[in-house]
Amino acid sequence: MEKKRISTSRRNFFIINTITLLISLSGEMVYSVLPFYLVSVIGASYIVVGIIEGFLELLSNFVKIFAGYISDFKQKKYLLIYSFVLSLIGRIYLSFSKNWQDVLIYTAFESISDGTRAPSIDILLATKRKFLGRIYGINRVFENVGGLIGIFLALLFSLFFLGDLKSYNIYFFLTAIPIIACIFFALFLKEKLKRRRRIKAISLEILYPEYLLLFFVLSFANFGYSFYILKVYQSLDSQYKTIGIYMFFYFLLAVVSYFTGRFFDYIGEKRFIYVSVLLFFSSHLLMIYLPIVGFVNFAVADAFMDIGVWAILGQKIKFRRGFVFGMYHFTIGISSLLASLMAGYLWDNFNSEAPFLMGVFASVVAFFIIKYILR
Repeated sequence: MEKKRISTSRRNFFIINTITLLISLSGEMVYSVLPFYLVSVIGASYIVVGIIEGFLELLSNFVKIFAGYISDFKQKKYLLIYSFVLSLIGRIYLSFSKNWQDVLIYTAFESISDGTRAPSIDILLATKRKFLGRIYGINRVFENVGGLIGIFLALLFSLFFLGDLKSYNIYFFLTAIPIIACIFFALFLKEKLKRRRRIKAISLEILYPEYLLLFFVLSFANFGYSFYILKVYQSLDSQYKTIGIYMFFYFLLAVVSYFTGRFFDYIGEKRFIYVSVLLFFSSHLLMIYLPIVGFVNFAVADAFMDIGVWAILGQKIKFRRGFVFGMYHFTIGISSLLASLMAGYLWDNFNSEAPFLMGVFASVVAFFIIKYILR
């Protein structure tokens, strides 16, 4: 019986990681070219880029509260399949897009899909508390390898195919293929539904509010990849070269994610967060003066924070895990929307360095929260 349970757990872990790879591949095929599509093809402003970037995060993370609550009681397999169907509908809609309002509608589909999917994956990964850093690290490696492949495909299409509206529409339609594969893999997940039992009531205590505050502030030093990509593009003045840098960014993200998980298990959470904040501070400072170097440094910072947030929560949360994961996603979503809007406003009304000064300031505030507020 124990061997069967371990075998099922390993199979689920493999399936979840494969799904993560495919979703990331499909997502980065879209998001690595979306800033250029918005600005160069359909003529959107930078504030519109910020609205779309922030709206994606806000709606996605708002949905995660309810999806997290439901996933505490329902089978994750069917929530995942539902999320993939929504994503598939969104990609088909995007393939007929002609203006930024169409992109915003696609973003709504994708946000609800991501919001439904993420808590189920978080819970399935956090079934064991031991070596959570490594577990999340391996999952992020799959995510980043998928993203790397997606960016490479975007680079090839940018070099030989992408140009006008029609070519982009065909390209967006092709990004639906990995989503169909995800639906197929999700069918093979095995999950024993636990009997509903009395669980701890929702309270501020189980949410760890000091960590909510920290991650809220840090979102202002991590306001969506579009602005980082556009800053590098401003420096290089070449779409395919920028996508090439973005591909290296994801390669580094994949490599660092694996070792970051091990590093978290070794040094502990508080020291790990200090290192993460220092990396955010240095990367935003470099984005102002040396955008390419700053973007590469940001890959390391992003890997550290991504592993740190969910590994810390996986260790701390003992009750209502789906709901608490959802609340953290939602909090980060609100701050990401505000950060994206502020970044777009600062870029449009001041200069391209102003959003990254905001990131530097947010990193300093986060340092004092760690020092004086975290227990």
